[in-house]
Amino acid sequence: MPRIPFDLDARRPYLVPAFSDKEYDRRLAALRGEMARAGLDALCVFGSAASPSAIAYLTNFAPAFGSAFVVLRSDGGVTVTTDAVLHGEPMHSMIWTCRVPDVRVALGAVYGGSADEVARLAADCVTAAQRVGLVGTNALPYPLYAALAARIPSLRPADHVLAAVRAVKSDEEIGKMRDAGRIADEAMAAAFRILDVGTEETTIAAAIVHRLHALGAREAFPTCVVGGVRAGLKHGIPRRRALEDGEMVFLDLGASQDGYLSDTSRCSVVGTPRAEALDLLHVGQDLYEAGLATIRPGVTIDDVSRTLMRVVAGTRYEPHYCSGGFGHGIGTAVLEPPGLFAGNAAELRPRMTLAYEPMVVVEGLGTGVVEDTLLVTDTGYERLTTFPVVTWPK
Repeated sequence: MPRIPFDLDARRPYLVPAFSDKEYDRRLAALRGEMARAGLDALCVFGSAASPSAIAYLTNFAPAFGSAFVVLRSDGGVTVTTDAVLHGEPMHSMIWTCRVPDVRVALGAVYGGSADEVARLAADCVTAAQRVGLVGTNALPYPLYAALAARIPSLRPADHVLAAVRAVKSDEEIGKMRDAGRIADEAMAAAFRILDVGTEETTIAAAIVHRLHALGAREAFPTCVVGGVRAGLKHGIPRRRALEDGEMVFLDLGASQDGYLSDTSRCSVVGTPRAEALDLLHVGQDLYEAGLATIRPGVTIDDVSRTLMRVVAGTRYEPHYCSGGFGHGIGTAVLEPPGLFAGNAAELRPRMTLAYEPMVVVEGLGTGVVEDTLLVTDTGYERLTTFPVVTWPK
């Protein structure tokens, strides 16, 4: 087993939490409150390299590979189990970032352990709890679920319990998201400084990523720069392809600041714009501004949707408007509740953070969208990303 100790005393010289102890304690207390309302004695929270945000939210540790569980008991106990271990050495595997004293390590199948050992360790930590909730059900591999279910007969889905706590951000979280928004704005500015006919998509993407890193952040998700007809499909991977005169360009980027994310996109045109491209860009601007005027506490997401629909109703753009998704919640994950879509009766509440992006996407032409990260305030909203909306020749 490990040559380097990984108990909390061994971790402490390296441990620099992203938030104060008071903030982490607030999260755990709020989560226990939601557990009590749901009638749960314990909560088992799953995360992995593909979806680490729930683990990081509670522990400061984001598994870069493998799997992890946080077991939270109503008696106050917290345990982390993980097989995110390289070379059999937890301290080589970012365990030193974990602020929870009780960490239990499984080697995993790569190093000769059982593939489900991490789940069995988590089940052992539940102890005598009779009613146990499971968070992360959509991402949990079946072998790990089977190991938990065999040992915890009362296991039940409880994603809503953690989602309710994460939906409303604290002052410290909002501060991180403001930083992420400011950095994303600077990265967008770096892109537009070189956005021109003849510039390759990958060159623009490189300028974005360089600026993010230079300002101490990381990509919140893979940066998107797409020109030409593929801009009419919205998302895509940047290519070694030079932008051509008159074509539309879609850019989508975000910054990750201590695990808190921003998401912003802009559309433009390079060279001499065609009338149909300018018309599409103006429709995207009209949608953005109309919805913003509606956003405030107490308004439902469907209220915003109906406002947006009135902008395009009866126009040639109505068939191309994406009513099924005009944004999403954002925080420690790119996609968090609430989903912004027609028919969603959920009410907006102060301290929610949203990636707001009403869009018209016309295949073969391009995309008309302005996306910003928003904070719902007591009276309306605050734009956490503030790059200019109009990015095309007037």
